[in-house]
Amino acid sequence: MATPALPDFDEMVDLLRVRLRDADALNASEIHSFKELMKDHADVLAPQWYWEAFEELEAQGHLDQRASDKANGGDAGGRLSAEGRWYLRSVDDSSSETAI
Repeated sequence: MATPALPDFDEMVDLLRVRLRDADALNASEIHSFKELMKDHADVLAPQWYWEAFEELEAQGHLDQRASDKANGGDAGGRLSAEGRWYLRSVDDSSSETAI
């Protein structure tokens, strides 16, 4: 049985960003666990990935600073900032334009 390939860090952060947006849409008052949002990829994500993803999204300004933090056990949690939502809308808009 082949070992699964390690996922690309940026692609996984992009996926987490989309899942944060979707989770915010369902429950904007909840702080969303990165481990819970990415549980279907847990077998290929390194334990430190969640904190690294947090730091990446935080550096980009895509996390709501008042509602996002690193947690015990290597998890992190949070919600998207307005900048993170704007980024996803701009990516979605540019994808739509190139498809036309």
